[in-house]
Amino acid sequence: MGVRPGALVVVLGGCGFLGRALARDLHRRGYQLRLVTRHPDRHRDLLVLPRLTVWGGDVQDEGFLRSTMSGAAAAVNLVGILHERAPGDFVRVHEELPERMARAGCGLRLLQVSAAGAHAASESRYLRSKGRGEQRLRAVAPDAVIVRPSLIYGPNDHFVSRFQRLLRWAPLGLPVPLAQGLIAPVHVDDVAAGITAALARTVAAGRDYGFCGPAVMSLGEVVAAIARLSGRPRPHGLSAQTSLWLARLLDHWPTAPFSVDQWRTLRAGSVCPADTPGLPDLGVTPRAFDTALADLISGPPLTRGRDCETEGRSGHVAAP
Repeated sequence: MGVRPGALVVVLGGCGFLGRALARDLHRRGYQLRLVTRHPDRHRDLLVLPRLTVWGGDVQDEGFLRSTMSGAAAAVNLVGILHERAPGDFVRVHEELPERMARAGCGLRLLQVSAAGAHAASESRYLRSKGRGEQRLRAVAPDAVIVRPSLIYGPNDHFVSRFQRLLRWAPLGLPVPLAQGLIAPVHVDDVAAGITAALARTVAAGRDYGFCGPAVMSLGEVVAAIARLSGRPRPHGLSAQTSLWLARLLDHWPTAPFSVDQWRTLRAGSVCPADTPGLPDLGVTPRAFDTALADLISGPPLTRGRDCETEGRSGHVAAP
């Protein structure tokens, strides 16, 4: 059966961009919530919600992870990283944690947020680790739901707001690495609504869903739309080879804004296969990017959201 309103849902990685949107959506629909985060002090504004509690701790600790599942009907894993700070981080976060969640949450409705383009044989280490994490989850919990969103955007995201800032520093037009890379931007509130629907619907058990916006666009087209609405010069797309050269150069920086693995991720694309169920199959109509973007940019100034390590990042296409 699906998870009905009133039941307790555990959200791993609720500190980030998607986690906060999901918490609002689940609470609005009547669920009880237990947000699990390494940084509980960053959730004080959510504590006004009467059916929400915040648990602080490390989800890599198996004992703590088991305790978070006590009394719950479902668990959602949003934990993910775009960059490795140390070798093995992708394996630890993307491959091992989904399996740990499945073992700790035996008997619960489990939902894993992966990424569009995830595949166990991908050239991208990021996408490869996401794909292997899906496999390890399925081996333990075949009824788990897996959702693969494209680039997620919305108020105070790490994509639109970042490009707005970069465009201000490029009076002659911003250079965009691998501008031909394809994405299908999807609004954060649509992703949150899709996750809630997948938890509630019995037929979603064991299925994979692609969460994409209605339009497939190149990264260059997306950044051009941001520039146009922000009143900035049109960006310049860099070729695949030039982008790779740039990524190799930046790879030597400890906190590289654009890496070779990100180049591989972007080249793989972030779109949903036509034969994969998506948001409409869950009763969610994804909003058009151009319309939503216009509302974002014409609204209050966008500010960078609080950066929560390994928790609910927005999409997997990195801004340079």
